[in-house]
Amino acid sequence: MKKTFALMIAVFAFAMVFTSCTKEGQYMPKQKISEIVHTKYYKMPMGTTISYTEREVWSWNGKLLSYIDYYDANGDRSSTSLFRYDGDNRIEEIDYKNATAKYEYDGNSIKTISIFNQNGSLRGKYEFEHKGNTLTAINVTTNSGKSMEALPFNPLCFFLPENAANQVMESAATKGSSRIVLTWSGKNVTVADISGSEMASYKWSYDEYTNPFKALLDMGTDDASMIFSENNVVREEVTTNNTTTATDFRYTYDKKYPVKKEWTVVEYSPLEMVEYNINCIDEYKY
Repeated sequence: MKKTFALMIAVFAFAMVFTSCTKEGQYMPKQKISEIVHTKYYKMPMGTTISYTEREVWSWNGKLLSYIDYYDANGDRSSTSLFRYDGDNRIEEIDYKNATAKYEYDGNSIKTISIFNQNGSLRGKYEFEHKGNTLTAINVTTNSGKSMEALPFNPLCFFLPENAANQVMESAATKGSSRIVLTWSGKNVTVADISGSEMASYKWSYDEYTNPFKALLDMGTDDASMIFSENNVVREEVTTNNTTTATDFRYTYDKKYPVKKEWTVVEYSPLEMVEYNINCIDEYKY
């Protein structure tokens, strides 16, 4: 969860709703999230279970997300993400613990997201390609070999599920650049092909319920919901080196929205040379 939290720090909001009357960068959902609770249950080799919980508290100013406070497993606030908007209510800037993300638009579409260190030096950039009104690819570059993983957030977090977002950042950190090519089915991204220092392909299946993060091109939580998609991911298939692995996500809903998401992952500890089964639960409060 520490790794997740470091990459996530928060739903780095960048809103993106793909409709003819809504501009990319606008995140004004009907159901506003007030809190997200992330819990992981580690099943130890001797049969015991250890839990680890972190929280995000979302604060709103009318229709717009104002800031997100992140709390660690000890209940201490570890950081805050502060959102600023332009005259069209599009995310213009997000201030983080040790960096700032600045958004640039071309008409109604997102053009670039640039990440700057506290001293003003450029750390990395995300460049977006469109075909008409459809986002088709994202190019990620890092400056002077600086790793984006050192950031308190992952600027692709809500756009891509955690594993895919991390894969892109790792490729960019190693090679200096990475590229994501997207395939759509209706209003959902179903395939993301990633190239860089490593190659990977991600395939997603969806439910029929509303994704509460849609339009928030922020980039930072480990939630499997994608920022661009209308619905919630229920299955993820990852192919690397001709090997495919799959993860299934289970939801509990209240009307049209998810209130709980559950899934299981396996992590290997090279220090202890053992595998841990981790049951993950995200709870959403509105």
